[in-house]
Amino acid sequence: MITVKIALRSLARRKSRMILIALLVAFGTLLLVFGTTLTRSAGIASRSSIIHNFTGDFIVYAAKSREIPSPFAFNTPLPVVPNLDRLKAFLLAQPEVDTIVPYAQNYSLLSLDLKGSKVDVPFIFYAVPPAEYAKTFANVKMVEGDFLSSGPGILISQYQNDHYEKRYGVRLKVGQDVTVLALSSGGGVNAYPTKLRGIFKPLYYENVFNYINFMDMASYSQVYNFTGVAAGSLPAALEKGLAAAQQSEDSIFALAGPAGAPIDTSKLTSESISGYTMVAVVLKDHRTSDVVRARLAAQGLEVKTSPWDEASGFFARVASALEAFIWFATGLIFLVVAFILMNTLIISIIERTAEIGTMRALGSEKSFIRRIFLAETLILNLSACLVGMAVGLMLVLGTRGSGLPLPDTISQYLVGGGPLPMVLSPWPFVTALVVVAAVSFTATILPIRLATRITPLAAMNDR
Repeated sequence: MITVKIALRSLARRKSRMILIALLVAFGTLLLVFGTTLTRSAGIASRSSIIHNFTGDFIVYAAKSREIPSPFAFNTPLPVVPNLDRLKAFLLAQPEVDTIVPYAQNYSLLSLDLKGSKVDVPFIFYAVPPAEYAKTFANVKMVEGDFLSSGPGILISQYQNDHYEKRYGVRLKVGQDVTVLALSSGGGVNAYPTKLRGIFKPLYYENVFNYINFMDMASYSQVYNFTGVAAGSLPAALEKGLAAAQQSEDSIFALAGPAGAPIDTSKLTSESISGYTMVAVVLKDHRTSDVVRARLAAQGLEVKTSPWDEASGFFARVASALEAFIWFATGLIFLVVAFILMNTLIISIIERTAEIGTMRALGSEKSFIRRIFLAETLILNLSACLVGMAVGLMLVLGTRGSGLPLPDTISQYLVGGGPLPMVLSPWPFVTALVVVAAVSFTATILPIRLATRITPLAAMNDR
């Protein structure tokens, strides 16, 4: 109790210096509490938005791919996902899996009629199974038409349609005939006639989806000739030979049979080959991602997986970069606080040499002197910390209902658009308290060492 009284008396003597320190501590605490809450909320919102609009909890792709594919980057051509039917069957059988959707990304040209002449415009798109995609990613708001439920075709974004009109003088209408032009694997150009089925507006990540359009996978297979021979229509001898060829390379040559004995191809039937390059997997619980990925890796399906943060690339790092900036700024503030507090205490000790020496002469132990200066620091800093936490709490509570409004550009990159939902958690407050206490103890180490070295003789000399 005596220690506290002496500490309070000392603080009252040096009001101006102590108020400055208290203001810095309160501001640093406010920045730490509100900033940490903001970055934590941004991390949660960013993860949820990316998972439910782009990547799922993880992406599955072909093992022979040279790079990790990303729904945000059109790295084409990418190898097609092998063993797709087995992969889908395995994933859907896992109790942790909520939904899955395979898709591909590519670009081509649209050939349009403009007053009797042809004009070609760029067309960047996702090729998707419409029903599965709409079930997994609810990021499309139809302005006109439907999400490819009325038949095969394409969708374009409202922004893209406006751009076509501004740049090329062409405005597409739902139901309009268009021709998709794409390079074939042989170097030629495929022309696939189809229809515009709808115009949409993205609900999130407009800075990406304004430039991305959609095509159903059946149309995509036609555009790029993803066609093969149905295994069930192969002659029995050919089926047997192909199976044997997996064991011995020489067996493949035996398929030709005796000279002049052709293989009957009249019963062969064609089937579309999947052009899917990625499969997005959404889980019921995000925490089970590593378990499901490890289970999938053991199946030998010639695929790899990439978690949502790796697949999303730059977008997942925005929240981390913001958090690093908050900690850097807060660290600078508390570094300044530590230096000012340390210098203030040293000056105070010099001014109070006679007082300290007298207390030592009256029998005060070094521990008593130590407790006085530590009490002064903690009373000042923790009081300011509580004020900063109270202001931070009020700011967080004030933005919880409608979310924290952000500039549109920042919002698009951070959470896909709109206000940031603020998540109240005790951890930012606990962190602030620990940081302030640590700074207080650190700043008093040197001053306390100087104070405990003062002897009664020094007090007499000071007089």
